[in-house]
Amino acid sequence: MAAQTEAVTLLPWLAPYWRQLVAYIAHDRIPQALLLIGAAGIGKDRLSTAFAQRLLCKQPADFACGSCPSCILFTAGTHPDYFVIEPAGQGKRITVDSVRSLISSLSLKPHYARHRIVIFPSAHQMNIAAANSLLKTLEEPDEDTVILMLTDTPSALPATILSRCQRLNVATPPPEVAGKWLREQRVSENLETLLALGHGAPLAALALAKTDVVEQRNRAYAAWRSVFRQLEDPVAIAATWAQLGCEQILDWMLTWAVDMVRLASAADHAALYNPDLRDSLRSLARQLDRAQLFSWLDLLYQSKKLLSGQANRQLVIENLLIRWSGMASARTQQRY
Repeated sequence: MAAQTEAVTLLPWLAPYWRQLVAYIAHDRIPQALLLIGAAGIGKDRLSTAFAQRLLCKQPADFACGSCPSCILFTAGTHPDYFVIEPAGQGKRITVDSVRSLISSLSLKPHYARHRIVIFPSAHQMNIAAANSLLKTLEEPDEDTVILMLTDTPSALPATILSRCQRLNVATPPPEVAGKWLREQRVSENLETLLALGHGAPLAALALAKTDVVEQRNRAYAAWRSVFRQLEDPVAIAATWAQLGCEQILDWMLTWAVDMVRLASAADHAALYNPDLRDSLRSLARQLDRAQLFSWLDLLYQSKKLLSGQANRQLVIENLLIRWSGMASARTQQRY
């Protein structure tokens, strides 16, 4: 069995979605544009790749056979009827030139198989021109072509794209399912924290387990608390954090802020992104009023949008930390 299909069988939470995809084939109702929506690190890429290989396989059963000439080409990455459209590099967008090149290739008949499969592993990274260029292909699809679009942020896709795709929502597995699978992968230390940092996605948690992310997060959190207490210089901390990656730092700050809102608004048993920081975050939340908490959360979301563009990343973090540093004193001034 090929590696791609084997991966699906080894990820138990993907089983119902695989059955749904296979049912499309069995009933000859394969969507020509299918949008797979789910958290990063949940296995959407494995699911879509296995489905693509199954469609191209010459002698499939429940999965692709892994041994026919089509599967051999697919595994080698040289199948002429299989296209993967991605940005040219990290932080870049899918450009209109990439989509136009794809459309030109799709104007030809399939070379080898009945179908041609196109996968956009991060469809939300298309720029507007690329999305507009793809519209006609989605509106008038070739019956031989199947387009699979993957995203963890469907709100970042134009409504015109969303309206032309059939959707398959891939849910994050329950913690007990994810935890059991991670223990089978020999992940035990910091399991709950890793799963929370991976937003519940087991593959993301597994990747994090191979890093020192928990230690990095803890150091960043300690510095963040010190900035709040005005014991650290926000500009100096921002310069240090820029080396870790501003997107990662902002993601952590967002989870801390969301947890503070939950702890300020709900009971002690609220589900948190950072369960190991519950007491510390509760203490911070008590030092701010709800208006400040929601204002801070809004500012973080605005900053996240800035980081998706061409903004100076370190400057964005600096501005956030300067604002954060003044929040405690602002609360004190309001009392008097």
